[in-house]
Amino acid sequence: MKKKIIINTKKDLDKFYKRLWLYRSFIYRNVMFEMEKDKYNISSFINALNIKNRRKRIEYIYDAACLEIDSFYEGKNVCGFKDDQCYIQRKLKNNKYNGCCRLCFHQKNKGCLTKNLACKLFFCSEAKKRHKVLTIKDIKIFKILTIRQRYIISTDYFNLREEVINDLYIGSIMVVLFKYVYRMIKKSIIRIIKKRK
Repeated sequence: MKKKIIINTKKDLDKFYKRLWLYRSFIYRNVMFEMEKDKYNISSFINALNIKNRRKRIEYIYDAACLEIDSFYEGKNVCGFKDDQCYIQRKLKNNKYNGCCRLCFHQKNKGCLTKNLACKLFFCSEAKKRHKVLTIKDIKIFKILTIRQRYIISTDYFNLREEVINDLYIGSIMVVLFKYVYRMIKKSIIRIIKKRK
């Protein structure tokens, strides 16, 4: 029978946050986390910690963070797009389109084809001046990830969801850096070939 940790009081919650770094480790793989009511808004934490398969837990955290970010920005035009140009592109009158996303290999006419957390959290200084934007610290479920994984999430731009999840699973910043450079070179070559056609 699995051991249970129940979070019902403020004291339980404080203890939960203090020990979160430990709860995500293999030591607690046979422990189930429970709460009667989600009065502290931590159901996503509980769900994630109850997923004992490491890869599936990372996928759950990734998708939960995407949903949180998407719902925060729903109906908001933070980049100020008009006629496919952002604030900066209209200000500079440089005939470029799609804002920062124009650099991405996955950007198409109908929008982005992937769910990339680094991209979802990035905004230029102009957008930040005009709107409140989320930072990696605002997404509470990221506390379940290690510091290295949070760094990877915040820097792994222009990659597919599956690629980023693989990077998080590996968890090594050096390996991720080499993979990222390889991907960028590969995408740049493909972009050059397409331009020549």
